[in-house]
Amino acid sequence: MELQTGSEKAGDDTALRWRALNPQIAAAGLASAESRLRRKVADLSGSRRNLDELSRVYSILSTAHRSGDAIEVFASPAEAALLIDEAMARCRSEVISAQPGEGGPAEEVRPATARDVELLGRGVRLRFLYRESSLHHPSTRSHVSRVTAAGAHVRTSAELFGRLMVVDRSVAFVPHHRVAGGAAVVRDRSVVTLLREAFDHAWGRAHAVEDGRTKPAELSDLHRTILRLLSEGARDETIARRLGVSLRTCRKYVAEIFEAIGAESRFQAGYLAAQRGLLK
Repeated sequence: MELQTGSEKAGDDTALRWRALNPQIAAAGLASAESRLRRKVADLSGSRRNLDELSRVYSILSTAHRSGDAIEVFASPAEAALLIDEAMARCRSEVISAQPGEGGPAEEVRPATARDVELLGRGVRLRFLYRESSLHHPSTRSHVSRVTAAGAHVRTSAELFGRLMVVDRSVAFVPHHRVAGGAAVVRDRSVVTLLREAFDHAWGRAHAVEDGRTKPAELSDLHRTILRLLSEGARDETIARRLGVSLRTCRKYVAEIFEAIGAESRFQAGYLAAQRGLLK
């Protein structure tokens, strides 16, 4: 119905009257209002989901900061990753990390590369230890090349003691004992110091890397001679006779070569020596 005003022909009095309208006109207006309401409800639902996620993140981080526990264990990989990202965002001076794995897929490594380059840009010192063989993995080699070019210090070793990250000498992350991707967060200063000392010990025995490649090891002429004989398949007894030394002394030299170039076997020693140009 529509209310109208108008003049009657028979007199001067103004009359009010109702006129019927098509109900579809009102229905169209109602549909428009319903559409606006649905959009509003959808927006509110999205805001609610965002708030729920922020509440979860806040709960994890605030609990971690308030906790006085020396060690906290997080079985959820998502929670562990969140805590690591938060520690990296707060980092001001140094990150050390030992990575004994072979490297992940490129889509997982790229965000870590961007984060590390950003840290270096802020003046944070980065020291990374990798297993020697991991540099054969394309994504790891690419990551190492980019971060060393940006100023990170990277070394490799044939064997590492385990996965470790220490941020600003105050908090350490070690793997969960059962759940892949989970982590134990260590804040006790004595334990963190011990973990740093273990890292520094391994660092001192590792080999520096530049542009994704390990620097040639510095070997004496005697070591190079033994390495060449090893690559030719000579046995320890033969090498000892050739050099005029005891078998025990020869094996000591072989062990020194293995340690210097990060080899675990004669085959690997020959391969690494050829790769690094040590047989020339």
